[in-house]
Amino acid sequence: MLTRKALNHFFEFHTGIVNITLHIIGFAGVFYSLIKLNWLLFAVFLVIVEAGHVYNHFVGIKKYDIRPGVIFWRVLIFLAVVLSFYLLARFYIN
Repeated sequence: MLTRKALNHFFEFHTGIVNITLHIIGFAGVFYSLIKLNWLLFAVFLVIVEAGHVYNHFVGIKKYDIRPGVIFWRVLIFLAVVLSFYLLARFYIN
């Protein structure tokens, strides 16, 4: 039940041109920073990704759900995405 709520919230929260644009730029940068193993760039592009969430929250498109169970699944999914980017960068690009 909580997993379904987290996934529904994920899809609802990732709407809006600004948010989508920031996510595309941010994740492209995260992938590039993992290829180069540049952790400063990694941190900068993570901030860009999160800026899309902040924008949506304050503009009122979707309020950010901060319940611990929902946050847990978001973090788990995000770590899986970053790990897959890292593995692609290490084993297929270099």
